[in-house]
Amino acid sequence: MVLLVNLLAIAIVVYGCLLVMRPETLKTIFAQVKEGANLYLVSGIKIIVGIVLILSANAARVSWVVFLFGALTVFFGILAFVIKRSFITGLIDRVENQPPRFAYYIGGAAVLIGVILSLAA
Repeated sequence: MVLLVNLLAIAIVVYGCLLVMRPETLKTIFAQVKEGANLYLVSGIKIIVGIVLILSANAARVSWVVFLFGALTVFFGILAFVIKRSFITGLIDRVENQPPRFAYYIGGAAVLIGVILSLAA
């Protein structure tokens, strides 16, 4: 299970580096998420990832960090099913209209979260 957490952390770091190197990737991802039922597909994936993190928290070195990230991921995954779709797409549009350096901040935060998760696993 710790291997899954480390693989997930590496994927998050790679995603963050991709956002820092190519900020237009964020707009492409957001455009894909807003189409059809992709929003709910992404939310379902978030719930599954969160459950994996929660289940693997016992085997981690710093279990409360892994459990916290898992619980937050499950919470936000479920929240996407509860909140109206128009509100979520409004938030996505608001983030898309930010200046390009905002993508750098999101990418840096993703790298930071991935490193913390990797060190905690």
